[in-house]
Amino acid sequence: MADQRSSPPRGDIAGGHTVRRYDRELAALRGIILDMGQRVIEQTRSAFAALVDGEETQAYRVLDREPQINYLSLDADEEIFRVIARRQPTAVDLRIVLALSRIAGNVERAGDKAVRIARQSLAMGESGLAPGALPSETLQGLLRSLEEQACCMFERSIQALLGFDVELALGVFEDERLLVEIADETRAFLGREDLAGFKPRQIVCLLTSSHALERIGNHACNIAEQIIYVAEGKDIRYRNREILIEALRRDRTR
Repeated sequence: MADQRSSPPRGDIAGGHTVRRYDRELAALRGIILDMGQRVIEQTRSAFAALVDGEETQAYRVLDREPQINYLSLDADEEIFRVIARRQPTAVDLRIVLALSRIAGNVERAGDKAVRIARQSLAMGESGLAPGALPSETLQGLLRSLEEQACCMFERSIQALLGFDVELALGVFEDERLLVEIADETRAFLGREDLAGFKPRQIVCLLTSSHALERIGNHACNIAEQIIYVAEGKDIRYRNREILIEALRRDRTR
């Protein structure tokens, strides 16, 4: 029985192919990645709770749930291979498939960063720090700001995938400067020599965790790059971010 024509959701670049089954295949692939993204956000928040609030059970939950994201990543790879083999995409369709492949990779690596934070939280406990007893309110505030910024950027990048939304992607780019500022301030604080109450191993754990949070924000920016790659047909990797934002904003107001 021949595939029927389909109408895409309004504004959805990845829909509206002559072969309806093709739309379903792309929708299934995107659904897998969206599921991965939501799980990464949950993993990051749980790992952070283990690190700062001393909720050790949350760290073990993160480690237990890690395979779920890995399996979804494998499912995404299989779906990508099937789409390429069946449809042999070209032009914008090829951009979509390539972008989804890159996005899936970034989501999976962001999940790895959440696991790294969970492991560092357990190492903190092994070093003798009482649960939820970071000896500095200033540091707690910096880490909470960093986690919130990273998670908000990542969540926005995943939302942008729903309709390859350039405005949401640009919002991720615009948040990048604040992410870097908070990360730099956190590293500077942890690099001080007068950190009473901290052991060297604990400082290493916190530095590793703060870097992991920053990298989650970086992965959000990588995802946003792929959103724009599909929507605008431009590979913007390695471009100056401020100039890029200005140019895209200007183009969209014409």
